[in-house]
Amino acid sequence: MNFAGLSIGTKVLLVGGLALLIDSFLDWQQISFLGHSAGQSMWHGIGVVAGLFVIALLLWEIGQVTGVTGQLQLPVPATLVSVGLAAATALFTIIKFLVAHQLRHWPAWIGLILAIVIAIGGWFKFGESPATAPMTTTPPAPPPPPA
Repeated sequence: MNFAGLSIGTKVLLVGGLALLIDSFLDWQQISFLGHSAGQSMWHGIGVVAGLFVIALLLWEIGQVTGVTGQLQLPVPATLVSVGLAAATALFTIIKFLVAHQLRHWPAWIGLILAIVIAIGGWFKFGESPATAPMTTTPPAPPPPPA
């Protein structure tokens, strides 16, 4: 795999998704008392959905890069699947950040930043999709008038 040859959107989604997956296992909420700490990672409550979406996003992007998903017959372009997974990952990560507002720890802030990065990567992928390019064809000619 030639990382330099990948599109900007793919690079952002792969790096941002991997970083978010790693960050998701750190304590997003933490309390320390008398030298002992306890915390919760992103993988609690709605964060489970965000975690599953980031895993799905990574698997999809890796499948796209390696060509594994090239044989799939999809009703939408493959880049729109990437965009949807990126949007869902960002949305549920931001929801998790907002819901887990008590005792928020620094990994939650990193997760929020990474969710925004993934959303931007999805935007780049959306711009790369041929299905989203402006149409350049001319409209069909009107039918001839009745004789």
